[in-house]
Amino acid sequence: MKNSPVKLVGWFLILLVGGCVDPYRPPEITAPDSYLVVNGFFNSAPGTTTTIQLSRSQNLADPKTPTAETKARVTIESAHNASYALAEGSAGVYSMSGVTPLSGETYRLHIKTAKGLDYYSDYVPVVTTPPIDSLSWRAEDDGVQINVNTHDPQNNTHYYRWEFDETWEYTAGYNSSYVYNDKTKGVDLRNENIYNCWGSSTSKNIITTSTTRLSRDVVSQFPLNTIAGSSIKFQSKYSILVRQYALSQAGYDYYDQLAKITQNIGSIFDPQPSQITGNIRSATNPTDLVLGFFRVGSVVTKRIYIRKSQLPSWRTLTGYESCVTDTLTLRELQESPTGVVTTYYPPPPGSLQYITAPFACIDCRLRGGVNKKPDFWEN
Repeated sequence: MKNSPVKLVGWFLILLVGGCVDPYRPPEITAPDSYLVVNGFFNSAPGTTTTIQLSRSQNLADPKTPTAETKARVTIESAHNASYALAEGSAGVYSMSGVTPLSGETYRLHIKTAKGLDYYSDYVPVVTTPPIDSLSWRAEDDGVQINVNTHDPQNNTHYYRWEFDETWEYTAGYNSSYVYNDKTKGVDLRNENIYNCWGSSTSKNIITTSTTRLSRDVVSQFPLNTIAGSSIKFQSKYSILVRQYALSQAGYDYYDQLAKITQNIGSIFDPQPSQITGNIRSATNPTDLVLGFFRVGSVVTKRIYIRKSQLPSWRTLTGYESCVTDTLTLRELQESPTGVVTTYYPPPPGSLQYITAPFACIDCRLRGGVNKKPDFWEN
């Protein structure tokens, strides 16, 4: 999974005795074990960069950011003794460029940590990903369903996985053209656009499918994402970038099992917690668990846009519904203890009053977005 911190997941047993609810935390939840987490793959597309991210797992209740595994020696080795070293850039992120795996060859990942612990993956073949034929969407009663379509004319792929990035354009509740200047105790023109913003998010779930039961290697209208019609993502324009990966059967089995025990939890009918075994193992200590699956292959991408004008007349819930304005004199602005310091349009000529609104209603960045348009954004 792309840049996904891993936490150990355990069960909480609730004992109902005489109306009391007592949480039970098994030792596995509070155990100090910290396992190596490997995220990344050997990219077979020419001219691309291969990136492997190393970190350490942490307990479910640990609020800290997962620890990066730094100063390791990371190499990719072929079955015919070729070896390619990855260099560490930011903490725990190892990369190399200009190396393309050979079709028909097999490769493994070798990690030697700063503490001298060795980890090896299985040797895996190069798996080429077929193109995405199309991304489609349809408006339903209460939202939008986004689907993917693909096929392998050679009938060789059979196992697929997807990730996606979402981006959407939205605005603040009011357009603020003026700002109160605390130094001059006056009102100036605002020199920064804080009305238009772009929000973003990435897929959180593991999304896989298999065509092994079909007569042809075709994926048709497979659901990737569902978005409520009232979402702020549809206030103006929405975009989704989908990444498609072809998997080996072993890779598919790993991600399928991981999805079952991490995403289908919450009822007594869900899968029992169990240990997930990838294709990376410790050569130093056989009981040292490693989380991750090393693969060699390509990734293909496709992007679509959906405009508000293409959708039904759904009411967008932006979070600004409770915003209200006030009218203040310059003196009241100077004395305001609430931080209400801006106008959203010019006061009438000769007027000493300003129409104001709270920062939360005029600065779109406070909703988690950025006010710089992405380079890929279409006009």
